[in-house]
Amino acid sequence: MKIRGVLLALLVASGFYVMIQTLNESSSNPFDWLYAEHTDTPFSTITFRQPSLHEQSATTWEVDQVEEVDRLLQFLQAYDYERVDPNTLELFDDQPLFTIDLRDDSGNRMTILIEEGILIQNDRLYYEVVNGPLQVDWLMEFILSNKP
Repeated sequence: MKIRGVLLALLVASGFYVMIQTLNESSSNPFDWLYAEHTDTPFSTITFRQPSLHEQSATTWEVDQVEEVDRLLQFLQAYDYERVDPNTLELFDDQPLFTIDLRDDSGNRMTILIEEGILIQNDRLYYEVVNGPLQVDWLMEFILSNKP
């Protein structure tokens, strides 16, 4: 009887431990975690890239105002992100995408693919918006307010 009690207690304790580990290793993370994990310096420049339309060249412009960088980062903090394998994504088809790049002074970069709801860090790590889609209306207003 005592052995059954000990075994039952061990089973309950191990189940509780596995549950805690699963919660801690959740694949969905807020943007703060994503940003803090991979950069040492704050982003300082935003580069917008509008895809080409009907044989015209793509339009690119930069914004280096700290207020605008902070505004974009605050918008991104409203979402949670999940790391995904880039091989499972079907991003780079024949349709050009509108992108926003955030850069810091040490060369780190985060690319936002607006139409797909994907963040790409330094061309290696891919994250997908979990509680999306991204609010395109806000993004369009942000882009137009920063267009020269």
